[in-house]
Amino acid sequence: MLKNRLCYLFVLLCTAVFFVCYNGYISMYVFWLSLALPLLSLLISLSGMITLRVTVFTPGEEQPLRPAKAQAAPLHVAAVTRSVLPAGRARVLLRIKNRFTGEERRERLEFSPSRQPQILEHKLSSATCGLITCEISKARAYDLLGLFWLPVRMKEESCQIIVQPNVYVPALGLGPKRSPDGDGDRFSQQRPGSDPTELFGLREYRQGDRLNRIAWKLSQKTGSLLVKEASLPVTDRVLLLADLSGQGLEADGVMDLLATLAHFLSASEAGFTIGFSQGGLFRFMEISQPEETYPAIETVLCCTDRSPLPGRLPLEVPTGISRVVYLCPDPDPALLSSLGEQYPGARLTLMVLRPLDEKTSLPLHARAVRVRAGCIGEDLDGLQL
Repeated sequence: MLKNRLCYLFVLLCTAVFFVCYNGYISMYVFWLSLALPLLSLLISLSGMITLRVTVFTPGEEQPLRPAKAQAAPLHVAAVTRSVLPAGRARVLLRIKNRFTGEERRERLEFSPSRQPQILEHKLSSATCGLITCEISKARAYDLLGLFWLPVRMKEESCQIIVQPNVYVPALGLGPKRSPDGDGDRFSQQRPGSDPTELFGLREYRQGDRLNRIAWKLSQKTGSLLVKEASLPVTDRVLLLADLSGQGLEADGVMDLLATLAHFLSASEAGFTIGFSQGGLFRFMEISQPEETYPAIETVLCCTDRSPLPGRLPLEVPTGISRVVYLCPDPDPALLSSLGEQYPGARLTLMVLRPLDEKTSLPLHARAVRVRAGCIGEDLDGLQL
């Protein structure tokens, strides 16, 4: 706009010099015409400037697009006016914000609106995952000469794009680790328990055994008292704790780790629970079916406020956990201690993005794995959870 005004002042100066140096009707007409041009341009463009409407949307279905990282997603910005007269140009300031990493950028677009909607397709991509909102923060309508402008009134509307984290396919494995739980749906093959609905085995009678546990028919056949042993219910669930409080690239790396492990456990038909921070408190999501994995990952992307995980686990925690995988840039010693107290028999695995501090003391049966951003598939290859 400043450029147009400077050009107009230069033209006005030239016509003024022409009028002074060459006094006559032609120079006078040219001078007065140069003075009237801005007003004439504004009068012609005013109806189009007032009725201009600008919208932003994604093509296709009403559901947000879900591209992969660095994959271009189409974004449409449309401008239309109701005026039959020619309108000037329209300039739009588009604000694009990743609500997960906090990254924000602005892009300027220009239109030549008319009664037919002019749709500009903009390619949008992001190097990090997260919920990306696109909205028009400012729009201006200019006259034909670009000397005057009016703000465009817009409704508060925006469109969303969910950029998915990367899912790597390393050679992971699940070791034979189970934890006893009274509500388990499986039974231990190594240890007896107290669930009478499933028979673990038979053994000889010992002093203090209850008489109702004696297998009388089998005892008559063998000639010695045999006692039926009940089974021990066990569960084999994995707890994935995701600490997303690091920097933008670190939080993106933790999401890649979470998505990779979640899809591996889902493909292995292993039950798992995802834990993350929301509003400064723990939130747990139990995943039992493979089709629940994608919605759970999107929930973490869209709902987390990336606050640090609390230092202690809540009173109500997931039960039947045999493995705990703590995903973080740097572990919290208080949370490590709480995990050791709450799940003493579970195998604890730390996956950290930063070099582990030598002063960090790990609970018993815990191990730390350093994972580099961008090399997750390589660093996790051959790991047994």
